[in-house]
Amino acid sequence: MRLLAPALAVVMLTGCGPVFGTGDAGKAEPDTILQVEGSSMEPTLHCARPGLGCLGARHDDVVVRKAGGIERREIVAFAVGARARRDCGAGGLFVKRVVALAGERVSFGSGAVLVDGRPLREPYADGPTDAAGAAAIVVPPRHVYVLGDNRAQSCDSRIWGPLAIRRIVGVAVAVQRGGRRVPLP
Repeated sequence: MRLLAPALAVVMLTGCGPVFGTGDAGKAEPDTILQVEGSSMEPTLHCARPGLGCLGARHDDVVVRKAGGIERREIVAFAVGARARRDCGAGGLFVKRVVALAGERVSFGSGAVLVDGRPLREPYADGPTDAAGAAAIVVPPRHVYVLGDNRAQSCDSRIWGPLAIRRIVGVAVAVQRGGRRVPLP
Protein backbone atom coordinates (compact mmCIF):
# COMPACT_ATOMS: atom_id res chain seq x y z
CA MET A 1 0.00 0.00 0.00
CA ARG A 2 2.95 2.32 0.64
CA LEU A 3 3.91 2.19 -3.07
CA LEU A 4 0.37 2.95 -4.25
CA ALA A 5 0.24 6.59 -3.09
CA PRO A 6 3.43 7.73 -4.90
CA ALA A 7 2.37 5.89 -8.07
CA LEU A 8 -1.01 7.63 -8.07
CA ALA A 9 0.53 11.03 -7.44
CA VAL A 10 2.90 10.63 -10.36
CA VAL A 11 0.33 9.62 -12.97
CA MET A 12 -2.33 12.23 -12.33
CA LEU A 13 -1.42 14.36 -15.36
CA THR A 14 -1.51 11.75 -18.01
CA GLY A 15 -3.03 8.42 -17.39
CA CYS A 16 -3.92 5.87 -14.80
CA GLY A 17 -2.94 4.57 -11.44
CA PRO A 18 -3.24 1.04 -10.14
CA VAL A 19 -6.17 0.13 -7.96
CA PHE A 20 -5.83 -2.33 -5.12
CA GLY A 21 -5.04 -5.39 -7.19
CA THR A 22 -6.26 -7.59 -9.97
CA GLY A 23 -9.52 -9.16 -10.97
CA ASP A 24 -10.51 -12.83 -10.84
CA ALA A 25 -7.68 -14.77 -9.21
CA GLY A 26 -8.96 -18.00 -10.82
CA LYS A 27 -7.95 -16.87 -14.31
CA ALA A 28 -4.58 -17.79 -15.78
CA GLU A 29 -3.99 -14.14 -16.66
CA PRO A 30 -5.87 -11.96 -14.15
CA ASP A 31 -7.20 -8.57 -15.18
CA THR A 32 -5.58 -5.46 -13.76
CA ILE A 33 -7.79 -2.54 -12.77
CA LEU A 34 -6.40 0.97 -13.34
CA GLN A 35 -8.00 4.15 -12.05
CA VAL A 36 -8.24 7.04 -14.55
CA GLU A 37 -6.49 10.04 -13.00
CA GLY A 38 -6.06 12.51 -15.88
CA SER A 39 -8.04 13.79 -18.87
CA SER A 40 -5.74 12.59 -21.68
CA MET A 41 -8.25 9.90 -22.73
CA GLU A 42 -11.48 11.94 -22.43
CA PRO A 43 -14.15 11.41 -23.67
CA THR A 44 -13.45 7.66 -23.87
CA LEU A 45 -12.16 7.27 -20.30
CA HIS A 46 -13.44 9.72 -17.68
CA CYS A 47 -11.53 11.30 -14.86
CA ALA A 48 -13.50 13.05 -12.13
CA ARG A 49 -14.51 16.71 -12.01
CA PRO A 50 -13.27 19.22 -10.97
CA GLY A 51 -10.01 18.02 -12.57
CA LEU A 52 -8.84 19.94 -15.66
CA GLY A 53 -10.75 18.57 -18.65
CA CYS A 54 -12.49 15.84 -16.63
CA LEU A 55 -16.06 14.99 -17.66
CA GLY A 56 -17.16 12.42 -15.09
CA ALA A 57 -18.76 12.87 -11.70
CA ARG A 58 -16.49 9.94 -10.69
CA HIS A 59 -13.39 8.46 -12.26
CA ASP A 60 -13.56 5.40 -14.51
CA ASP A 61 -11.67 2.21 -13.79
CA VAL A 62 -10.02 0.59 -16.80
CA VAL A 63 -9.82 -3.20 -17.02
CA VAL A 64 -6.48 -4.17 -18.57
CA ARG A 65 -5.52 -7.65 -19.75
CA LYS A 66 -2.18 -8.97 -20.98
CA ALA A 67 -2.17 -9.19 -24.76
CA GLY A 68 -0.18 -10.97 -27.43
CA GLY A 69 -0.22 -8.77 -30.53
CA ILE A 70 -1.06 -5.08 -30.41
CA GLU A 71 -3.43 -3.62 -32.99
CA ARG A 72 -4.26 -0.11 -34.17
CA ARG A 73 -7.09 1.57 -32.20
CA GLU A 74 -6.47 -0.50 -29.07
CA ILE A 75 -5.97 1.32 -25.78
CA VAL A 76 -2.80 0.15 -24.06
CA ALA A 77 -1.41 0.63 -20.57
CA PHE A 78 2.34 1.01 -20.37
CA ALA A 79 5.21 1.85 -18.07
CA VAL A 80 6.57 5.30 -18.79
CA GLY A 81 10.13 5.56 -20.08
CA ALA A 82 12.77 8.07 -19.02
CA ARG A 83 12.14 10.49 -21.91
CA ALA A 84 8.37 10.56 -21.31
CA ARG A 85 8.97 10.99 -17.58
CA ARG A 86 11.27 13.95 -18.30
CA ASP A 87 9.17 15.58 -21.03
CA CYS A 88 5.76 15.04 -19.38
CA GLY A 89 6.82 15.60 -15.79
CA ALA A 90 5.12 12.37 -14.71
CA GLY A 91 5.88 8.66 -14.55
CA GLY A 92 4.22 5.41 -13.57
CA LEU A 93 1.59 4.03 -15.95
CA PHE A 94 0.04 5.86 -18.89
CA VAL A 95 -2.94 4.75 -20.95
CA LYS A 96 -3.08 5.81 -24.62
CA ARG A 97 -4.51 4.67 -27.94
CA VAL A 98 -2.37 2.96 -30.61
CA VAL A 99 -2.63 4.91 -33.89
CA ALA A 100 0.26 3.40 -35.87
CA LEU A 101 2.27 0.19 -35.92
CA ALA A 102 5.91 -0.64 -36.69
CA GLY A 103 6.87 0.25 -40.26
CA GLU A 104 4.08 2.78 -40.74
CA ARG A 105 4.78 6.46 -41.44
CA VAL A 106 3.00 8.90 -39.11
CA SER A 107 2.51 12.55 -40.01
CA PHE A 108 -0.02 15.28 -39.31
CA GLY A 109 -2.00 17.62 -41.54
CA SER A 110 -5.23 19.62 -41.51
CA GLY A 111 -6.00 18.54 -37.94
CA ALA A 112 -5.71 14.82 -38.75
CA VAL A 113 -3.29 11.98 -38.06
CA LEU A 114 -1.97 10.59 -41.33
CA VAL A 115 -0.76 7.00 -41.48
CA ASP A 116 1.15 6.21 -44.66
CA GLY A 117 -0.27 9.44 -46.12
CA ARG A 118 -3.95 8.59 -45.45
CA PRO A 119 -6.02 10.36 -42.77
CA LEU A 120 -6.91 8.08 -39.89
CA ARG A 121 -10.64 7.88 -39.12
CA GLU A 122 -10.83 8.60 -35.39
CA PRO A 123 -14.39 8.96 -34.06
CA TYR A 124 -12.97 8.61 -30.51
CA ALA A 125 -10.67 11.65 -30.75
CA ASP A 126 -11.79 14.81 -28.99
CA GLY A 127 -11.17 17.57 -31.54
CA PRO A 128 -8.51 18.02 -34.22
CA THR A 129 -4.98 16.75 -33.78
CA ASP A 130 -2.18 19.29 -33.52
CA ALA A 131 1.25 17.89 -34.38
CA ALA A 132 2.57 19.50 -31.16
CA GLY A 133 5.92 19.97 -32.87
CA ALA A 134 6.23 16.32 -33.91
CA ALA A 135 7.94 15.61 -37.23
CA ALA A 136 6.84 12.85 -39.58
CA ILE A 137 8.31 9.53 -38.49
CA VAL A 138 8.41 5.89 -39.54
CA VAL A 139 7.57 3.81 -36.47
CA PRO A 140 10.61 1.61 -35.72
CA PRO A 141 10.44 -2.19 -35.33
CA ARG A 142 8.99 -3.39 -32.00
CA HIS A 143 7.37 0.02 -31.39
CA VAL A 144 3.93 1.62 -31.77
CA TYR A 145 2.80 5.25 -31.95
CA VAL A 146 0.31 6.22 -29.25
CA LEU A 147 -1.89 9.28 -28.69
CA GLY A 148 -4.42 10.28 -26.06
CA ASP A 149 -8.00 10.69 -27.28
CA ASN A 150 -8.05 14.20 -25.74
CA ARG A 151 -5.18 15.46 -27.87
CA ALA A 152 -5.05 18.92 -26.29
CA GLN A 153 -4.46 17.39 -22.81
CA SER A 154 -2.20 14.48 -23.75
CA CYS A 155 1.54 14.03 -23.42
CA ASP A 156 2.13 11.20 -25.89
CA SER A 157 4.25 9.97 -28.83
CA ARG A 158 4.11 13.44 -30.40
CA ILE A 159 6.23 14.63 -27.47
CA TRP A 160 8.43 11.65 -26.52
CA GLY A 161 8.38 9.46 -29.64
CA PRO A 162 7.26 5.91 -30.43
CA LEU A 163 6.52 3.50 -27.59
CA ALA A 164 8.59 0.31 -27.25
CA ILE A 165 6.24 -2.68 -27.17
CA ARG A 166 8.21 -4.14 -24.24
CA ARG A 167 6.83 -1.30 -22.07
CA ILE A 168 3.20 -2.32 -22.68
CA VAL A 169 1.69 -4.06 -19.66
CA GLY A 170 -1.68 -4.79 -21.26
CA VAL A 171 -4.61 -3.82 -23.45
CA ALA A 172 -7.76 -2.16 -22.11
CA VAL A 173 -10.72 -4.51 -22.55
CA ALA A 174 -13.44 -2.73 -20.56
CA VAL A 175 -14.33 0.38 -18.57
CA GLN A 176 -16.00 0.20 -15.19
CA ARG A 177 -18.17 3.30 -14.96
CA GLY A 178 -20.20 3.50 -11.79
CA GLY A 179 -21.84 0.12 -11.28
CA ARG A 180 -21.56 -1.10 -14.85
CA ARG A 181 -18.81 -2.66 -16.92
CA VAL A 182 -18.66 -1.50 -20.56
CA PRO A 183 -16.59 -3.60 -22.99
CA LEU A 184 -14.21 -1.70 -25.24
CA PRO A 185 -14.30 -2.59 -28.94
